[in-house]
Amino acid sequence: MALFQQPTRPNGLVHCEFKAGRMDWDGTKVTADKRKGKVLLYTSEEEQLTHFQWHDREKNEVVTDLIVINDAYFEKIEKVKDGRVYLLRFTSSDKKLFFWMQEPKDDRDVELMKKFNEAVGATIPEKKAGGSSAAPAVPGAGNDPALNAILQQFLQSQGQQGPRADPIPLQAVLTPETLQSLMSDEAAVAEMQSLVPDSHKSSEGVREALGSPQLQQSLRALTQAVHSDQLPVLFASLGLDPAEIASAPPGTDAVEILCRAMEKKMGGGGSA
Repeated sequence: MALFQQPTRPNGLVHCEFKAGRMDWDGTKVTADKRKGKVLLYTSEEEQLTHFQWHDREKNEVVTDLIVINDAYFEKIEKVKDGRVYLLRFTSSDKKLFFWMQEPKDDRDVELMKKFNEAVGATIPEKKAGGSSAAPAVPGAGNDPALNAILQQFLQSQGQQGPRADPIPLQAVLTPETLQSLMSDEAAVAEMQSLVPDSHKSSEGVREALGSPQLQQSLRALTQAVHSDQLPVLFASLGLDPAEIASAPPGTDAVEILCRAMEKKMGGGGSA
């Protein structure tokens, strides 16, 4: 039996990692979590999605796992003089996560933050003097006030709902039977062949990919992103009409909003 656990390493490309502890924020004050931790940013080999993780180094377990889509960045809290405290902000929402550096020396702090921010690729809003920052901006939308207003409306509507039904997972929509039925559509098969690796370019290869555990894992990860406050970011990255978010009745499941928007984009009319 091994005396020491080996650190958990994800399957994929690690962009940035450093030792840092969490800080708990209750809306008014921040308190340090004393556990030894680690921040990890990586792109999953199976899903091809970028994950932000915080690991408990003492228990060797993942405590926080978020999918980031060009919408997260670190900034230093300059007002804190007795420690190295950093704030993880999100351009897609007002979500905030605080961390305190646990690297023994501070000479690489700036380099690590730059490496993290460049790997995520978020458009970092310019700081405005004399007050709080403006509404979060959707990456790729610039300073479009209409799109930002839609984002705020979506976030507010999510927070104003009472008890809701369990969110719809994408696996419930894209079932194995539904995916396999695409094989009878020659145009769909041709498009999928252009997207899969060379080893799966044949019809049988596409059929195998549609039934693979890796695809189901990717759908589970994407479900997390769809049902988070990152839905407007997904719309921006997929070229979907953000007006679909604003026009959806309060409490509408995010997967339904996404499906209707994609249906309209593909010319399906959007009525179901």
